[in-house]
Amino acid sequence: MMNMAEVKKRFSQNVDELLTLPFVQKDEACMKALLDLQRDLANDFFTVVVLGEFKRGKSTFINALLGEDLLPTDVLPETATINAIMYNEKPELQIVMQDGTVQQGRAERSFLERYSARNLDSDVNQIKYIKIGYPFKLLENRTVIVDTPGVSDLNEQRCEVTYRFIPKANTVLFLLDANSPLKKTEKDFIDTKLLSQGIDNIIFVVNKYDSVDEEEDADFLENLQLHMMRAFSENEHQLKTLQLYPLSAKMALQGILQNNAALIEASGINEVKEALRRCVQEGRVEELKLQRYKGRMQELLLSLNGGLENQRALKAADVDKLREAKQNLQEMLREQQENKDHIRSYAEVEKKNIYAMADKSLQYFYKKFEDKIIDDVQFYKGLDFKDYIEQRISKTIQRELENWVACYAPNVDVLLRALEKEIARGISYRFNQKLLLNANFGGTMQGNTRGFNITARDVSNSSVKAGAIAAGGAGLMMLIGGPVLMPFISMAAFPFLQRKFLENQLASAKEQVIPAIQEQMAEYILNLREHIHKYIDEKCAVIIKNSEYAYDDILASLEERIDAEISDKETASSDLAAEVQRLTVQIGEVQKYLQKLQEV
Repeated sequence: MMNMAEVKKRFSQNVDELLTLPFVQKDEACMKALLDLQRDLANDFFTVVVLGEFKRGKSTFINALLGEDLLPTDVLPETATINAIMYNEKPELQIVMQDGTVQQGRAERSFLERYSARNLDSDVNQIKYIKIGYPFKLLENRTVIVDTPGVSDLNEQRCEVTYRFIPKANTVLFLLDANSPLKKTEKDFIDTKLLSQGIDNIIFVVNKYDSVDEEEDADFLENLQLHMMRAFSENEHQLKTLQLYPLSAKMALQGILQNNAALIEASGINEVKEALRRCVQEGRVEELKLQRYKGRMQELLLSLNGGLENQRALKAADVDKLREAKQNLQEMLREQQENKDHIRSYAEVEKKNIYAMADKSLQYFYKKFEDKIIDDVQFYKGLDFKDYIEQRISKTIQRELENWVACYAPNVDVLLRALEKEIARGISYRFNQKLLLNANFGGTMQGNTRGFNITARDVSNSSVKAGAIAAGGAGLMMLIGGPVLMPFISMAAFPFLQRKFLENQLASAKEQVIPAIQEQMAEYILNLREHIHKYIDEKCAVIIKNSEYAYDDILASLEERIDAEISDKETASSDLAAEVQRLTVQIGEVQKYLQKLQEV
C-alpha cells in the first residue's frame, strides 16, 4: 500500500500530464484551474479559511488568534482582499498582484488600511492576495490562515474573490453572530458553497457571545446546537459533526493587548485555539489536504468531460435532428418577446415585494430611533441645552441613520441577488445551460448626506434672570423695613428661582425643538426611502436588461451553431465522422484520469 508521499507524487504526475494535453491547453478555464492546483500541490499548505457575513468580526478574530492588532477592523466593511497569513520568524508582508508581480509592504495595521474596503483610492481589484508572514506558532507546520471579504458584502466583486478561494479550504472557521446566529443567508451559503463542494470540516465560532444575557446563557448554546443539527440534517449534503464554540473576539483581543488573563479566559479564545490546534496538529491533516486536491481535480475533469460530451452530441446529430432543433428554435424566437414580457412582469412584482420589505424595516427603525431621541431630549436637564441639541443630538441622528444604511444595504442586495438568480435559473432551465447574470450590486444607497440643522433656544442665562429677581426681592424687603433679613432671604431664594427658571425655559425650549427634530427626521427618512426605491429600481432595471440580453444572446448563439452544423453536414465541408472520433478519444482521455483519481 502506498504511503501518503507516494500518493501525492502520483497525483501530481497526473496533474502534470493533463497540462500537456493539447485539447486541455485550448480550454482556458481548465488550464487556469490546473495550474492553480499544481501551484498549491507544490506549496502543500494546510489551508484554514475564515468565513462569515459582513460585521461578524472576522478580522478582529484573527487579530485575537495572532495576539496582535494587525488587520483593520471597523463597524463598516474593511476586508477587501484575500489576506493569507503564514509562519515567518519576523513579521513581513508581500502584495501578490494579478499579473504575478510581487510588491513589498509592511506587516502593520496602518499599511494594511491602505487596502481596506473603505479606501476608495486603492485599486484592490489588481491584487490577487496579500501574503503576511507572522511568528504564530500554530502556523509552523505549513499551515495558512486566510482572512476573506464578507460573503454578503455590499460589493459583489469582493464576494467573488471569496468564492474563488473557498475550494482551497481544508478547514473552515465560520463566524456567526450571537445576536442572530445562523440566518437563512448563512445556512444557504454553507449548503451551496461549502457542503455541496465536500467541505464539511467546519468549526463554527459564535462571536459577540458577551452580548448574550447571563440568564439565557445556560440554554443558548444547547438550543443553538439543536437548531443547527436539525437544519443541516435535512440537507442532501449533511454536516457530519457539529463543532460550536462561543467567543468574544473583541474581549479576547482587549485582554491580550492589556495582558489581562481574566479577560482572555472569559473570552473563549483559548477553546477556539485548542480546537484549531487539534485540527491542524492532531487531525487527518495530510488526508484532508489530499481530499481537497482530489475534489478540485474531479470538479474540473467533470466540467471538461461535460463540455466535450456536448460538442460530440452536436457533431453526431444528423441533419434531420438538427432541422427539428432549428424548427423548435424558430418557435422560441416567435415567443421571444412574450417570454421577455413575462420576465419583466415577474421582476416588477418582486421589486414591489423588495420595496415593502425595505420600507417595513426602515419604518421599524425610524419609530424606535425617533422615540429614543425624543426621550433623550425630554430627560435632559442641563444648562447647555443649545449645545446638546445642535451638536450631540444632531450628530447622533446623522451617525445612526448612516449606520442603518450601511447595515441594511447588504440585505437589499441579498434580495436583489435572489431575484437575479431566480430569473437566471428560469432561463437556464428553459435552455438547459448554466447562466450567470451580474447586476454589479453594491452601488450607492444612501439618503440626504447633509448634516442636521436643528436650532435650539439658549437656556444658559437662567441663573442671571433668577439672580435679578432675587435682587429685586431684596429691594422690596428694604422698602418694607426688613434690612436685617434681606441678605438671607435673597440667598435662600436664588437656587429655588434658578431651578424654576431653568425648568420653565427647558420646557419651552423642548416644546419648540422636538417638532423641529421630528420634522427633519421625517424629511430625512422620506428622502432615504426614495433613494432606496431608486437604488432598487436601478438594479432591477439592470437585472431585466441583462436577462433580456442573455435570452437574446442564447437564442442567437443556438441559431448560429445549428445553422453551422447543418451547413457542415449538407455540404460535407468537414469530416464530421473524424471530428466525432477525435472528441470520443478526448472524452476517453478525461475519463481515464477520472478513473485514476479513484485509484489514488
